[in-house]
Amino acid sequence: MFKKSLGLLLCAAMVSASLAGCGNSASKADKGAAPGTTAAEAKTEKSETAEKTAPDKNIKIMFDCPKVNDPVWLIAKAGFEAAGKDLGFEAVWTGADDHSVEKTVEAIENTIAAAPDGIVCCPFSPTAFSNVLMKAQGSGIVVTTVCVDSESEDQRTAFVGMDPYACGRSQMEAIVEKLGRDKKVVMGVLMSNIDAANQISQLEGAEAYMKEIGIEYEIVDKQADNADPVQSLDKVTTMIKANPDINAIFSGESGGTPGVGKALEELGVMDQVVAVCMDDTDMNLDAVRKGQVYAVAAQDFFEMGYLGAELCYKAILGEEVPSSVDSGVTIVTAENVETYEHDSDYPEVDAAR
Repeated sequence: MFKKSLGLLLCAAMVSASLAGCGNSASKADKGAAPGTTAAEAKTEKSETAEKTAPDKNIKIMFDCPKVNDPVWLIAKAGFEAAGKDLGFEAVWTGADDHSVEKTVEAIENTIAAAPDGIVCCPFSPTAFSNVLMKAQGSGIVVTTVCVDSESEDQRTAFVGMDPYACGRSQMEAIVEKLGRDKKVVMGVLMSNIDAANQISQLEGAEAYMKEIGIEYEIVDKQADNADPVQSLDKVTTMIKANPDINAIFSGESGGTPGVGKALEELGVMDQVVAVCMDDTDMNLDAVRKGQVYAVAAQDFFEMGYLGAELCYKAILGEEVPSSVDSGVTIVTAENVETYEHDSDYPEVDAAR
């Protein structure tokens, strides 16, 4: 059974190792359409605006993705390309194939050499991306960041993503709600990388929530799984066998979610261990439906792709844009998995879904 599961998850790992748990502290900003605008009105207004502001030259914006075929990033790709169609710029999807810092930085270097008007990217290890982002801006390229923000605001024009600290609090609230406030939380933690800044912030938010409401807790293990479901299956299995008192799994990343669920199922502890992971890919939502994991915190990757590109485009035209936009997060459980919807504060985003 383990070998069969490992084989299935290995196939999944080839297409779904994900960053997830993305974001930086961001605030709601001025909206792209008037309050109360319907999706249909936004689409009409957007078309008319595009005609009025059409530039004299063809604008090219390139999206440098950490892993070009990852399921969550393909959602962002759909948003990015929808923005290109709506606004009339050339949308080029590119990036790394393995979610490594080195290859993603290299991809941005190659994009700079191609001299586009704008770059949308995710600097998931902010310090490591500082030099290349400054180089892009020094070359006259407008940079917007999504999912994870740059090390400092002067390295980009705008950021679109969720607040990881707030996300971690929401994840922990879901765990405590399921376990009950009278239970001590004995928790194992999964991260894509132990030093992932956004996921560190998520865990800080989770711990702050427990301290504030007086929950006794203990983190008995913390492991990196490279956002890989094969690795997460192994890590969670080992973690629980070594610590049979674990009653919660907190994951700051997305790609390993199927492996988390499979581990709990194979160990026969789906009813004893509450797992809350990240993002609403098809495989992750299936894990929620099957009861393998209790919940996922779903980021709005479509909005990141669309709005990251739209703000980049407007900045290229010389328009003022907000420095940051909070794209929010939705906790998805078996109770709302078939009915939840992402709801953007920007009507043009929902009109394009």
